[in-house]
Amino acid sequence: MRVGNLFPCLRGSDLQKDAQPVDKKLPVLSIIEDAAGMTSEKPAIKELEIQENQQTCPERGGLWLQFAAAISASFAVMACGGYLGWTSPALPHLQGPNSEFPVTAYQGSWIASLYTLGGIIGSLLSPLLINRLGRKFSLLAFAIPQLAGWGLIIAARSYVILYVARFVAGIAHGGIYNVAVIYFAEIADKDIRGAFGTLLKMCTNLGGLFVTTAGAYLPYDKLNLVSLLLPLVFVSTFIFMPESPYFFLIQNREDRATRSLMQLRRLKRPESVKKDIDAMRDAVIEGQRSGQHALRELVMNRGTRRGLWILLSLKVTQQLSGHMAIVAYTQEIFSHSGSKLEPQYAVIVLGLAQLAAGLAAASLVDRVGRRILILLSGSFAAVSLALVGLFFFMKYSLEADVSMITWLPIAALIVYEIMVALGIGTIPYVILGEIFPTNVKGPAVAAGIIIGSIFAFIVGLGFQALNKVAGIHSTFWFFSGCCAAGTLWVYIITPETKGKTLEEIQAIFNPPRERQARSQDDVA
Repeated sequence: MRVGNLFPCLRGSDLQKDAQPVDKKLPVLSIIEDAAGMTSEKPAIKELEIQENQQTCPERGGLWLQFAAAISASFAVMACGGYLGWTSPALPHLQGPNSEFPVTAYQGSWIASLYTLGGIIGSLLSPLLINRLGRKFSLLAFAIPQLAGWGLIIAARSYVILYVARFVAGIAHGGIYNVAVIYFAEIADKDIRGAFGTLLKMCTNLGGLFVTTAGAYLPYDKLNLVSLLLPLVFVSTFIFMPESPYFFLIQNREDRATRSLMQLRRLKRPESVKKDIDAMRDAVIEGQRSGQHALRELVMNRGTRRGLWILLSLKVTQQLSGHMAIVAYTQEIFSHSGSKLEPQYAVIVLGLAQLAAGLAAASLVDRVGRRILILLSGSFAAVSLALVGLFFFMKYSLEADVSMITWLPIAALIVYEIMVALGIGTIPYVILGEIFPTNVKGPAVAAGIIIGSIFAFIVGLGFQALNKVAGIHSTFWFFSGCCAAGTLWVYIITPETKGKTLEEIQAIFNPPRERQARSQDDVA
């Protein structure tokens, strides 16, 4: 007897299904369930509909872990800023009558400058570690000399120990900056990558503000103990942060890379990140194409050579604008002004202005763009330096009465530091993580930090000597001229990278046709 006769409520389509032979895997029990309105096909259809909806509706994630990882890593950068700012309150004490051991002005210039010299060693070490230990554990490894530096400073009873301490801590500085630039660029979504790049400068300023504020209110020995907190916070928090997915792809561990990217974006489905993982893998493969000859690729390839030229121009402009000398000798510079505001408190005001400008830069860099910020910040910074030079020229060369404008050097240097934080001091760190392919990124960043460290060492060591030979006004006019010329040059040669993925930026520097031609040459 036909099923339709037994169950007249079934539709025609159901009757067609009922008419299928048994070998179609439709058991009699399921026919009865269909008749009772409990079809077994409905859950399957529902599951298919859910899968289709998942494919058409993008999964919503979150960015909070990216921010958490960046903030945690930033404590290492803050500690670097603390080291840079430490000389401002420490050198006046060490050169004063209350110091436990005597330090001359010449020895003080070496204490300030050896830190940047150690940065060169750290920059050379970082490319050897970053693709072996990974971004995360390389940062943690460089925290060791950072902690050792503060331990030596706390125990120091001679200027020689301070030399060693500053040099050892400088090794950490070079390595941390190298790795942090890459880590920030690789964990961040493209819409916030520029803001993450500004964290380097902003957190450097924050670390310097922390130490100089402590130096204004605490004795020398307590200052050193409090400064040790920054690297300790970094180590205790960053150990729990995720690794960059790019590192896992370099290690041919795509499953770990997928989990890492899902974790960073707070997603649950691998298909939600498949497109991005594919793009990352292509970028890594393209980068590894000549990975064994990274240095040669960095110099010989037109695209990477252009990026290197931009990077070095940015770093030279940044340092020849006098930033290292101004940070290291802030209290001494302010003491020349004759202002009623005590130098140690003027430094705090300067640090607060730097921090506010860094926060503004974090939002502006992905809105306004890199090039326009470079041009505006460099121009205003050059004018500010020129005004400081004019004040000291009037005071020491013309011996004019400047009692009515003693506020000018402090105000001009505050404007200078704000402008540096908005552009020429921040953009180099953003550019560092963007313009190089994976295989040369480590050597390129190391080259930038090395060049920056060399010029910072020269500026820090030569500041006092140039003041004696030509006068402090000539020193600031030299800084102003270098800042203006370097800013114009960098603006001309730098393309805009705002709102572009790392892969799109690589297409600007290495067009597909050129990459294809190089691949064919390699095969040949």
